[in-house]
Amino acid sequence: MFSNSLKWVVSALAVLFLTGCSTAARYHEVQAARLSECSHMADKEYHECIKRQENGYKEFKNQQDIVLENDSSQEHTTKND
Repeated sequence: MFSNSLKWVVSALAVLFLTGCSTAARYHEVQAARLSECSHMADKEYHECIKRQENGYKEFKNQQDIVLENDSSQEHTTKND
């Protein structure tokens, strides 16, 4: 059952990347797939799973920007050494 869900998620992600959807659209599609997976869990796990999905796109984008900034600053430092 889990492998079927995983195959579906991977297939959906592949289609999204190949069609050139925006980052926001991909984020929402992945989040929808994860929320769908939550619905198959027992009560306690369900609530934990839902809580992990509470972050909105803006928060995701902010975290992504921070990671990219850190990567570029480390790359810049490495080139200067």
